[in-house]
Amino acid sequence: SRYITMLLQLDEIPWWHNILASLCTWLLLAGYVVLPGAFTTIRNSRVLSEESGAAGKAVVKAAQTWPVLLVASICCGIGVSGMGWLWYRWRRNYVWLLNKIIVPGMLNSLAGLTATITNIYTARNKFWSRTAIVTAAVTGACASVLMILFFVHHFWNLRRVKEEHER
Repeated sequence: SRYITMLLQLDEIPWWHNILASLCTWLLLAGYVVLPGAFTTIRNSRVLSEESGAAGKAVVKAAQTWPVLLVASICCGIGVSGMGWLWYRWRRNYVWLLNKIIVPGMLNSLAGLTATITNIYTARNKFWSRTAIVTAAVTGACASVLMILFFVHHFWNLRRVKEEHER
């Protein structure tokens, strides 16, 4: 049956595809959690900008430049591109997709969204900067797309294949 074929195919998927899937989901997480969170925290730090003199002001000025956001965008772009390529390559193996791409990506997106909102309402005193809005929009969009893919693959595609197997 197709279900048994998918399960057997799990052993035939190259090891580096599994590593690449993990790397891409982590790059996505790094892109929209770690870097934008550091950007907004450093940029609005009164200790660095007011109390530590020229060195602190230099750090704040460097954090305000676009390279930080560029690095975050590159991480997100590489992560999404890699996940997209792997999804396309293994689109017929719903078991692998769910375990290696969709669920980890969805959970990382939800963690990114949670971290962004927590950062805004605690460290940022409920101030929604442009960076925070973009970060929340990107993480929310990724989480939404991956949730839809989860429901389609888990409750529609995989369920149908399992029912065919049981007949």
